[in-house]
Amino acid sequence: MVDGSRWLADVDAHPGEARGLARRVLGRLTAAGIVMGDPTECVLGDVSGGYAPGPAHLSVVCGGPGGFPDVWPNGLEIDVGRTAFYGPIGEGDRVACPHCAAWLPFEAVAPVVGDWADEGGPGALACARCARRAGFNEWCWPVPCAFAELGLRFWNWPPLSEAFVRDLAGCLGHRLVAGRSGSL
Repeated sequence: MVDGSRWLADVDAHPGEARGLARRVLGRLTAAGIVMGDPTECVLGDVSGGYAPGPAHLSVVCGGPGGFPDVWPNGLEIDVGRTAFYGPIGEGDRVACPHCAAWLPFEAVAPVVGDWADEGGPGALACARCARRAGFNEWCWPVPCAFAELGLRFWNWPPLSEAFVRDLAGCLGHRLVAGRSGSL
């Protein structure tokens, strides 16, 4: 199996509240037995540790016991801070303006996203046709993409249930964008 993740990004979280929201979500997931409470080396991301699947992890995924692979990495990574979440983007994929539907090649957008994530640049793009600016999360991406201060990556997990995603959105009081990265 090629490593990949299912991710949920909170596109409404502000920088000052992301850490507190992450603690709230982790508390909820550990109390429900979905993940274990002590961090371990079970993720590949940029964080120092992740949270291994708990005894109730199958209650939030589609596919039943046979659908959950017994591989490493297999934990939950919680990303706090500016992070771009996106799935497999192909050569020639385009990003469309939410105002006039004009498009930009993804290759032209990637450096702007990098500036936002790495250097605190603006989280918006200006359209070459209508000249209107819109936040990254407003543009129409070829695959699910999100630009957020808080995100959850479930490494090598089967698809997450819609009920689980709705429950987490309710816990946070924010919109969540769901997607996948890698070859799942």
